[in-house]
Amino acid sequence: MKTYKASLNITAKIITGVVLLAAIYGIGTAIIYNAWDSVQALLGVLLTILIIPAYLHSVTGYQITDEKLIIKRPLSMLDKQIPLSEIKRVQLLTSNDFKWTVRTFGDGGLFGYYGLFSNSRLGSFRMYATNNKNRILLILGEAEIEIVLSPDDPTMAADLKKLIGKPA
Repeated sequence: MKTYKASLNITAKIITGVVLLAAIYGIGTAIIYNAWDSVQALLGVLLTILIIPAYLHSVTGYQITDEKLIIKRPLSMLDKQIPLSEIKRVQLLTSNDFKWTVRTFGDGGLFGYYGLFSNSRLGSFRMYATNNKNRILLILGEAEIEIVLSPDDPTMAADLKKLIGKPA
């Protein structure tokens, strides 16, 4: 079993920090001034409601066993498991592959980048990423479902290729 880290890039760190500070400010203002009917309190509560599921679904790393790839999350019951037998192709991507990418349903910076995205080069794809470096494309099954990952260590692509029997 091999584990790969997934660190947030500076953009995701800034977005996450700003949202967390805004939530703390809103709830802190409500507590200090007992002003639960204020705009700040509403902002704090709404952001907290947004932050919790975003954090629980964020990517904390990747793990490869002899049989599956596991996309790790803060709560292990939410980990995504992909049998290696479903992976048909593994490919390292470049920044050109992500020009004009649109988030269709997902998170674009709060604790990472995950959900459904689309662009002209890749079409529609699911992303479980934390940064914009070392992005790896996986093609799964007969339906050719596309998944993008972003481990800190790009050798994860070669390791996956070896395990699924494709040359690196």
